[in-house]
Amino acid sequence: MTIHQPSRFPETRRHAASGGSMHVVPRGESYRDGTHDQELRARRGRTGPHVRFERHSILYVALVFFLLQSMSVLAIIDRSIYGEWPGKPGDKITQTLNLLTIFTSLFLFWWGTRKIRSARFNRILPLAVASLPLISVLWSVAPGVTFTQGLAYFFVVLGAIGFVEASDGDELMDLVMLICGLSAVASIVQFFIFPEPGDFRGIFSQKNVLGQVMAAGVLAGLHGARIRGGRPFRYICVITLCTIVAFMSKSSTSIMTIFMFLWLDMLGRFYLKGKSTRIIAICLAIVSVAIVIFFAMNADLIFDVLGKDATLTGRTLFWPYVIDKIGEKPILGWGFCAFWSLSNPLALQIAEAIRGDNWFTFIIPNAHNGMLEFLLQIGFVGTVFFVFLWLRNFVLAVRCMNGPAGQFGVSSMLLLIGILVIGVSEEVLLAAQQIWTSLFFMMGFICEKQLWLARAARMSTTTALQGSKQARHFGVNLAAGRCPDVRSLDSYSTSRRQ
Repeated sequence: MTIHQPSRFPETRRHAASGGSMHVVPRGESYRDGTHDQELRARRGRTGPHVRFERHSILYVALVFFLLQSMSVLAIIDRSIYGEWPGKPGDKITQTLNLLTIFTSLFLFWWGTRKIRSARFNRILPLAVASLPLISVLWSVAPGVTFTQGLAYFFVVLGAIGFVEASDGDELMDLVMLICGLSAVASIVQFFIFPEPGDFRGIFSQKNVLGQVMAAGVLAGLHGARIRGGRPFRYICVITLCTIVAFMSKSSTSIMTIFMFLWLDMLGRFYLKGKSTRIIAICLAIVSVAIVIFFAMNADLIFDVLGKDATLTGRTLFWPYVIDKIGEKPILGWGFCAFWSLSNPLALQIAEAIRGDNWFTFIIPNAHNGMLEFLLQIGFVGTVFFVFLWLRNFVLAVRCMNGPAGQFGVSSMLLLIGILVIGVSEEVLLAAQQIWTSLFFMMGFICEKQLWLARAARMSTTTALQGSKQARHFGVNLAAGRCPDVRSLDSYSTSRRQ
């Protein structure tokens, strides 16, 4: 007996009518990572991102543009036309792109929420967290900067909600991989045709931004290689290309993150196989934690391997000054993106204090440490909110790994650990146009969405089984010439309506 609710997909309806084991799919959802969709893809001989939603081209363009802005890819347009210099203000191109980003986020949110949703995820908590940077304008030392950057951050989260409503996890990772791969190619072309002095940064503003985008490309490529199974060639090509470009950028943090992704991806594959292989994965994970603790206690070994000095290229020199400033406003901080603005003389004082014998003063863009930057900008209150959201996403990823979306759960776990690694020496989750910010919210939403779909499918299956048992009971009574109880008939009718 097969019980199936109406679906948008003809293949799904034909599968429901073909008999076999009972399975219920919630109305209006494809339930991509669930058992039903895996069986459907196996019958069609296709897996992963090649089972697509029907969508309008304008929506696809909006999704791509949203990701391009989230990675700061389009900043090359402004840089090519106007150039760049320290303290450069916004120009017409930057303002136009920012306005388009706001309109795109609104469009994605409208598109994703214009219909009755079957899959739900918590939108209140992420939006509340995204509102904190905007609210900090009330006590910011640079209200104008805080307002513009806080507004951009809020619309990134709003657009992430619409993105998840209009798309799915596999398509998200496919688009990320595509954009990162093309960015790697464009960076190499720019390096040979339009070489620039200094560090290799490709089409991005800094080498560290380039390295982080390449690390995200490796993450997306690993996800595609896992779900693709026997034909992962193009994903391996993107992983290799992004790794090479990351080495060219000489961004040590990004290179460490890529190696961490490769190692944890192998552990994730072992874990998802189950049985004795899962035990091996858990043991290797425990050993990995012990190794990390050892290197953390002997940081000089890492510096020697990477060829870096113990100050992390000067980062640790101004961390004591940053800690002192955090102590002055520990509860609410100095305001979102406000402390390091050119209008704040305290930032210049720190730069002057670490100048040493240099004849010029470095402009410090951020604290180059995730936790310090959180405490400096939004204080203890805001930091607690973000830490709670990270822990919540971690729990959702673990539940997905052990539930309906194992492959995406592994990718979410890699992302969250990668954020911790990046946060050791870079600002993370506090920049609207940083790839980790948008991925952090979107992948958390998708994990919660998959868990809700699995729970809804179980509830529907339970109701259907109860109705099936009652139907068989009534059939036996009628065959024996006995009249079923009226109350039982009412109960059976109620279960059928549900």
